[in-house]
Amino acid sequence: MEHAADDDPAAGVPEEHERLGGAFRQASRQRTSRAAWIGRKLGLALDFVLLSLPVPIVIMLPPVLECRNVAQAIGFFAGDSFEACIQRRIDARWTHLDARIKMIVRGSGQ
Repeated sequence: MEHAADDDPAAGVPEEHERLGGAFRQASRQRTSRAAWIGRKLGLALDFVLLSLPVPIVIMLPPVLECRNVAQAIGFFAGDSFEACIQRRIDARWTHLDARIKMIVRGSGQ
């Protein structure tokens, strides 16, 4: 009979301590799951930023640099402005990107 008590680690622990230990373990699991949930949300936000940030840079940066070069080298015609130049060139790049994506999608079924 005494051997069974020696093998059981909870044999000498009062019942109240077992309940408190269970509560602590449960609270620890909740903290861990909450931290994992926050980590997943943070990871998802970071993925979204890292994937979506290059698109505007690739679309917007070349027209801005081209229009800046035009403004410094030649200048704009009457009624034209730096902002209008940028807007036209960004629109042209978006249209070109849209057309390329459509062609890729159309060709994907072959």
